[in-house]
Amino acid sequence: MSYYIEQHKFFDDRLTIFKKSVSKNWYARIFIEGKSKEISSKKRNLRDAKKVLFEWYHSLQYKQSNAISVHDQLFNKLFKQYIKYRRANKDGAYTDNIDTQFNAFYKEVFANRKINSISKKTIIEYLRKRRSLYKKKTGKEISHFTLSGDLMMLSGFMTWCTENGHKNTPLRISTKWVREVTTVADRTTARTFFTISEYDKLLSTSRARIKKAKEQGNPLWVARRELLHNYIIFMCGSGLRTGEAKNLKWNDVKWEGHNKRSNEKNLELNVSGKRGGRTVITKFTSYFALEKLYNNQKGNEYIFNVGMRRGLNDLLNAAKLKTQKFGNKILKRDAKSFRSTYISWELIGGKSHFAISKNCGVDISVIQNFYARYIKIQEFKKDLIKINSVKLHK
Repeated sequence: MSYYIEQHKFFDDRLTIFKKSVSKNWYARIFIEGKSKEISSKKRNLRDAKKVLFEWYHSLQYKQSNAISVHDQLFNKLFKQYIKYRRANKDGAYTDNIDTQFNAFYKEVFANRKINSISKKTIIEYLRKRRSLYKKKTGKEISHFTLSGDLMMLSGFMTWCTENGHKNTPLRISTKWVREVTTVADRTTARTFFTISEYDKLLSTSRARIKKAKEQGNPLWVARRELLHNYIIFMCGSGLRTGEAKNLKWNDVKWEGHNKRSNEKNLELNVSGKRGGRTVITKFTSYFALEKLYNNQKGNEYIFNVGMRRGLNDLLNAAKLKTQKFGNKILKRDAKSFRSTYISWELIGGKSHFAISKNCGVDISVIQNFYARYIKIQEFKKDLIKINSVKLHK
């Protein structure tokens, strides 16, 4: 029996519609860009099949005339094009992170995958392999936060593929998929914040450490500890991500309110990082923190040009503020806690969720579901017991 039992030619023989001996549906084939491409109409009636297949043919012609590839391309080839696109349009630290992630993990895992073969199942397989490699290398469980970051990078790439006609059907990646990978550690504890009294204690301990370094005659320690001290004040008054602060240059800073009262001074920052670029308006505390650093760092391009992780851990331990008890949990603090402190203080102060979202470059749902989770009801006690314009009965 012949492989084809019936066939018809259209568009000057460029499109062939045919039936196979193994199926009752009509198929189509076209030779384009040096390769043959075939599709099933999933229709048994020729008239209905022609509508579907003619539309498919015209879509391929449109892609070809607009320099869009009509063949299913490999993940790695497309990802390199995506990085090139980001370098030209969204260059910054986040693009660097995506490039690093590609070379470290995506490149090997998705090497021979065609873009249209990638589905939720493929992504789940990636998460399991990523977790396995991390545990093998470190002996620890990978964090929920790390895997969520992986998925967000992949999501941006998949969206780009769909928008540019490389992927036939959209793949909407969700960070909830991380839950399907068992025993992944939850490290949302970095979003715990400092209360006002804890913040004051942290700064008073910091001042004592600076004074001690001066008494010991160690100028390097003095400089490092003063930088850390002002970093803390700046971060709690700006809400920046740690990566955004690291990328911040002096020419990204606009000083506002020079001739105004001290509490009206602020900074406008040109920030680049995880979510691209945005303008951030800070509290007056951030203004004075950078003002103290400016005279000593005029020759530096970046404001926070040295690592402070070790110094911060030593300070947190010295102040006995490295951990916080919340119910049955022991939460650990790090530099990310300063962003959480800014957001939490704004929430407690009654600021608009929308304003916080815009200034911090974060979705309102994330503010409500994550950053607000460790705010205790006692923080709102004064507002809850306050009575305004109410006549009390004797």
